[in-house]
Amino acid sequence: MALEGSLKDFGLADILQLIYVQKKTGTLKMKNAFSESKVLFEHGLIVTADSSNLEGVNKIGEILLRSGRISKDQLKDALATQRKTNKKVGVILVEMGAIAKEYLMKALGLHVKEAVFSLFQWKEGRYSFEPSDISYLRDYGSPINTEFLIMEWVRRIDEWPYIEKKIPNLGLVFERTKENTDQVRVARSEEESPDDMFGESKKEEGIQITQEEMTVYNLIDGQQDVRQLIEVADLGEFETCKALSNLLTAGLIVQKTVVEPRKIETEKVGEVRKILPRLTVRQIISGMVMLACLVFLGQSAAKFINTMHRTIETAGYYDRLKTSNQVKQVGSSILTYYYRNNRLPVSLELLNQEGYPAGLILASEGRAMIYEPDDITGVFSIRVQD
Repeated sequence: MALEGSLKDFGLADILQLIYVQKKTGTLKMKNAFSESKVLFEHGLIVTADSSNLEGVNKIGEILLRSGRISKDQLKDALATQRKTNKKVGVILVEMGAIAKEYLMKALGLHVKEAVFSLFQWKEGRYSFEPSDISYLRDYGSPINTEFLIMEWVRRIDEWPYIEKKIPNLGLVFERTKENTDQVRVARSEEESPDDMFGESKKEEGIQITQEEMTVYNLIDGQQDVRQLIEVADLGEFETCKALSNLLTAGLIVQKTVVEPRKIETEKVGEVRKILPRLTVRQIISGMVMLACLVFLGQSAAKFINTMHRTIETAGYYDRLKTSNQVKQVGSSILTYYYRNNRLPVSLELLNQEGYPAGLILASEGRAMIYEPDDITGVFSIRVQD
């Protein structure tokens, strides 16, 4: 007889525990309003799991591609072979020599755990377990102890609030603290420690961290956010965030602060400086998008400028500045450079040297454009001088 019911009446941990204790073999299916999932058991142990709410993570080929283990061409060839042979993509990649068998086994095991852990977050839904024969990649997977998996989830529940205080969202970017980079070492396990009959062995120098923490530490480059680190670290979301939290506590990494350029200033010599309201990068980019849309629809740039007059209450500003389009082009180049290099350019001449459409564009009219950056605050000003 099949076991079925509602998660409101019987929680997932209880379901898994029952299947484990009774050493059942079969398929557990779960469904809610947003996704469907399937977990296969053999003698009470978990052997495979898939959850549609994990999107592309369910596909081992996409996992390997995002982590940089295989190339797009290798995945394309593997998918073409799959259509002909109906083999699993991971197996094909091993047979192609694109990845090692051991790595595939590790990736599949991690995938199964992450899929099951995602099911623990369900608050409602239906479940059904049907005893039956199952099939899976026996040569590429190791059954997971169901009871241990439940215990690991309980541990995660206990530890996650502390981790979440340090890693409140997956969009954060971290960078290493330069003063400690050369001091970091992987701590030896007890099994690796040399024999020391007299307790006189020299203590290892440097800051000791775990292998998992070292894996994450080596991936931190000031560019990838937490979500990207999770994909390439091959540790899963919890272990990656835990490693980041510990590295933060140890002072080995810091959150990267990106200060947005906030305003563009203009002036003429002998006149009172006219300062635009502080504009966020999003507002500036939105204005650029508006201009592109207006041009596409056949509207004139003058209409766009009039709209900007009303929006930022600087009527007459663009009338006094004949070359407003060039000024905006310079501002756009500065912002583009900022996002590519995470710092403001030191001069407009540097922008010219690196191929950006900016520089002394007003020289033909007898005026010079003076650019003043403040890399600490992220504020820059453009002053037009007669």
